[in-house]
Amino acid sequence: VYAWERWLRQELWSQNQRLSQPREEQQSDSATTTKPALQPWQGKDFFVEEIEPASIALYKFRTGQWDEFAFLSKTRKLTKKQRDTTIARLNFLRDIAMGVASAKETEIVVLELLLRAERDGTSGSSMLSRYLDEILPLIEKWTLWMALTRPSPMQRHASVFALLDTMDDFDSVGSLGLEDVEMIKSLRESMDEYDFGATAGGKRLAAAILKRMSTHLMVEEKKNIPGGTNGGTNAATVDLIQQNWPSEEEREEWSNRIGNLALVSSAPPRNSRAKKGSDSSWESKSKRFKKEPWLLTRQLAESDEWDMGAVQNQQKDLLKLMDSVWSLGE
Repeated sequence: VYAWERWLRQELWSQNQRLSQPREEQQSDSATTTKPALQPWQGKDFFVEEIEPASIALYKFRTGQWDEFAFLSKTRKLTKKQRDTTIARLNFLRDIAMGVASAKETEIVVLELLLRAERDGTSGSSMLSRYLDEILPLIEKWTLWMALTRPSPMQRHASVFALLDTMDDFDSVGSLGLEDVEMIKSLRESMDEYDFGATAGGKRLAAAILKRMSTHLMVEEKKNIPGGTNGGTNAATVDLIQQNWPSEEEREEWSNRIGNLALVSSAPPRNSRAKKGSDSSWESKSKRFKKEPWLLTRQLAESDEWDMGAVQNQQKDLLKLMDSVWSLGE
């Protein structure tokens, strides 16, 4: 709280410093001019120039109204791949910010980036490409790290300020530690060991991750993205694939891992007359998976059976895909 208060005071001071030079020139020339005196920058000015635009941008972000951002307009000089990738990243960040408590601070950083992108995109500044191609992927990786490793509030807040500083000084990227070997190792381990299917919050996180991975593949293959540019129409959840395990030990270790989760557009159909467990059979699930809009889910349906080996192989494949989507290196 104190840090945010200091930042606000610093902003007011900086604005008044920028106004001080014209004011001094005006005072020295007051004998020959009749211009009204410049007023100091106050809280109301801060609201009009900073708070109001930020509130509008935040609303667009939370509701997924990407077409309402000028820098994402189809008339701008973004390639289709650039635009689709940017929207996929923003959708992922929105899903995490609104569904995972440990990554709520994501909104602060994304909001600053959106405001800068909107300003520079409208003015034609060359900084737009750096924000979208360098800073946005960095925010995405940082958000994934927060969601999976659940750092302390102090660690999260320190990272927020570091990312905000990075937008002013691109050379300070290394200070974030996002390319650190140990950090990447902890990110992979958390992804591998996380019991996503055990809680509602974990399922929301898994859905966001699987949706981002699937969208990445679809962008690379130049396929249409479910929901298009409207972030509110591609809601998804996850389904536990294997539910009948040979042993309790295997169930506890693998049931809730991401390798045993399928991204689905809606909850599995329920039929009160159906035999108990009929919807949990692989035959039934694979038929449903073939009809899903998500590429990763349709790929699951290509398997003849779903057993322990299939779960472990899917786990390995998703960890490899994670490296590709979030550029985690070798």
